[in-house]
Amino acid sequence: MSIRCRPRAVGYRLGVDTSPLAGAEERKVRAARRFGRIGLVITLLWLLTVPAFVIWTGLPEAVFGWPLLALYLAALGLHVWRIREHVSSLGRGASAPFMAAAAAVALAIALLGLASAWAGWIWALVSGVLLGDIVSGLRARWIVVWIGAAAAAVLGLGLLISANIDFGVPAAWWVGPALAAFYVATMWVLDVERLWWLKAVTDLDDSRRAAAELATARERLRLADDLHDILGHALEVVAFKSELATRLLPADTARARTEMEEVQRVARESLSEVRALVRDTRSTDLVTELAGARAVLDTAGVVLTVRGDPETVGPTARNVLGRVLREAMTNVLRHAEPSHCTIDIEVADGGARLEVVNDGALPANGTDPGTGLAALSRYLDEHAGRLDAGPGPGGTFRLDAVLPGAAR
Repeated sequence: MSIRCRPRAVGYRLGVDTSPLAGAEERKVRAARRFGRIGLVITLLWLLTVPAFVIWTGLPEAVFGWPLLALYLAALGLHVWRIREHVSSLGRGASAPFMAAAAAVALAIALLGLASAWAGWIWALVSGVLLGDIVSGLRARWIVVWIGAAAAAVLGLGLLISANIDFGVPAAWWVGPALAAFYVATMWVLDVERLWWLKAVTDLDDSRRAAAELATARERLRLADDLHDILGHALEVVAFKSELATRLLPADTARARTEMEEVQRVARESLSEVRALVRDTRSTDLVTELAGARAVLDTAGVVLTVRGDPETVGPTARNVLGRVLREAMTNVLRHAEPSHCTIDIEVADGGARLEVVNDGALPANGTDPGTGLAALSRYLDEHAGRLDAGPGPGGTFRLDAVLPGAAR
């Protein structure tokens, strides 16, 4: 069964529709992006709590204060730089120079913070955020290696530094390094998780847009096939009957008038079918198409032999095989000078089959064979059917369409 998008959803525009999809799914994507931005703001607020906490607990000595301020500004610059990289290419790993610079700044600010005051472990929060910038985009095993090494380095070196400094606070020599290592081992999640979710949502949105473009292309192809089916057949009939009327005009005016009235009827029917196609309500019933084929071939003086009853075919199969028969008649009029045509309709084993054989097939002579049979083959593929078409012995042409599981 073919999946057809409604015209309201994708339209019949001549360009690929890359505009965002409306509705609940689009609102979800926008909400996810909005939460991603909120996460970014929260991360920056966490970074701003560091100087606020330092001011509240007491500024460190100048020998520590100015280097810490410089490292803090450097960390902010590196973090903003990494965010800009993610905006341009979300999910890309950090470059080696950035990783080296960020690792150096993160380790220095954590250790210098521990040496500056008893509450200097707060500076490790900045180190944790920088560590998230480093590991984002890496494989899981490398993330584990970086996190383990960073936490161990901060804890081990922090204990060595704090053991030689008396802050006048009980257990400060091990609490500070432990808290610093905890921040380094956990704060990276804020950065990586936010970026991971944002990338997942962006990839999902890209997939939805690609699906919408594919649906648009499929609908455009279906429309082109249907227009070829309608107009190709109608124009062949119009051309044939107009030529016949021109030849009959000197000898049989009444017959010529009848043929021209038939031309008008075919033109009006084709216009109605085009309008129905736009409304997606067009139907090509096998019974109706068989009656039309009989009338056209009879006018052309072609002997038509029909075997089988189209009424025994199920309604879905009648619509599919009706299109097949219409295209077959178009090919008979366009690519042959037939004197005899045979139409076989078979219903067996839960499936339906339509075979059309005509004589007088014209040689190709390198001319363009057209797109009707290719479009018809795609149409049958969508309905799990099969199309075989090609020249046969004695200047014949055979078209065989099989549709399994479609009989009533």
